Order: sequence, then C-alpha cells, then structure tokens
Amino acid sequence: TDSAPWGERSGHSSVVLSDGSIVIIGGVNSEKAFNDVWRSTDKGATWTIMTDNTPWAARWGHTSVVLSDVSILLMGGTGRFSGLFNDVWRSTDNGASWTLMTDNAPWAARRNLTSLVISDGSILLMGGATRSYPEFLDVWRSTDKGASWTFVTDNAPWGKRSGHSSVVLPDDSIVLMGGYYK
Repeated sequence: TDSAPWGERSGHSSVVLSDGSIVIIGGVNSEKAFNDVWRSTDKGATWTIMTDNTPWAARWGHTSVVLSDVSILLMGGTGRFSGLFNDVWRSTDNGASWTLMTDNAPWAARRNLTSLVISDGSILLMGGATRSYPEFLDVWRSTDKGASWTFVTDNAPWGKRSGHSSVVLPDDSIVLMGGYYK
C-alpha cells in the first residue's frame, strides 16, 4: 500500500513473526514520537493497530528482535524531546501488550543501536549514540529475554557507529553494515 494507516514516521523498528506477519513499532515524525504498534498479516497490504498507547514511552532510534518463543523485545531509543532509554520491554501477543523486563539495563542509554538473536537464543546489542555522533563500539549479551545483560566488549573491531544494521547468518557469524561512523 502507498498509504499505510500508521502514517509517516522514521526511526521505528519492524520485525517479522514466525507466521509471516509484520509488526511496526514506535517511531517519530516532525510532530511527535509514537508508542504505537501495528501488524500486517498480508505482507503489508493492510494493517491493524495492536495498541496505540503502550506502557513504554514514545520513542525512536530503538531496536527490536523476535525470540524463538515468538515474543518481541524492544530496547533503548530516545523520545522526541526527552532523554535516552536503556529499558527493555517484551510482548508475547504480537505487540498488543508489553511487560517491562528491566528499566535500567547496564548498557548506557542510547539510540540508533542494533541487535540480533543468535542460534542459542542469546540477544546481542551493539553500538549506538547518545548525542548526534556515534559513541559506542560495545557489545552486550542477554540469555534471559533481556532481563539481565553481560558485557562482552567495549572495543569491537567495527569502530564507533550508530544507525547501523546487523544480521546473523546460519553459521552464527554476524554481518554489521553501514551507519554513521566518526
């Protein structure tokens, strides 16, 4: 569709669930940040609002992943005019409701970070920024659905960056791509 009901936005996250549905989470436009969740079960042709007012603060620049139990995690980000977040939220019902996993993860609050899930179910969170330039080249790992985090390194070889993306390949190797590097 060229006119999705969730409207213009950037800085949102999106995930694909095991049933093939697409979920759009949060974001920002020139007027406001969002804390809504939308879902499409027909490859993006039509959309249903799952919630228009989540318990997590409206935000953009966050990251999201889908776990093997088909739950969705949302991590970090920033509000339109508010501070940065280092909280982790989990939804087990396609984004309709959310549970706080931690409101203060040990990684610094940040935006424009990336995350992924490797084959053992661990979540890796990488990089990001607190201001207008990249500040982090760290990696953090969670093995309990984002409730707790273990520091992996603060000196990843890819250099400080934000706004990047990452994917995990079938052999558990990670490809980190793009972003702003300073």
